[in-house]
Order: sequence, then structure tokens, then C-alpha cells
Amino acid sequence: MSARELEILRLLGRGDRLLEVASELGISYKNVANTTSALKTKLGAKSHSDLVRIAVEIDLH
Repeated sequence: MSARELEILRLLGRGDRLLEVASELGISYKNVANTTSALKTKLGAKSHSDLVRIAVEIDLH
């Protein structure tokens, strides 16, 4: 997992929405959405909620 993916996962884990993540990182919403989709595939998550749960479980929040 890349540093950017970890950062996005961390921000999702603290409850940020995709638009908030994009704004904080200075990247496009589309970039965050694409990275989130890639994270779902890599981590076997079926939903956004699954990603948040995973982030909390591995203490990224």
C-alpha cells in the first residue's frame, strides 16, 4: 500500500468524507474516489463503511 493510500485511509478512519480528504490533501475528488476504489479491492472491503472499519481496526484514525 502506498503512502498516499495510507493517508487517505487514515483520513477516512477519522470520519472525513471524500471531498474533505481531497481538500485536505490538495488533490481532486476523483483522485480520492479512484484511490478509495483501489483500497476496497486491495483490502477486500465491500463498502466505504468497511474501509472506515478497517482503518479503525488497524488504528489509523
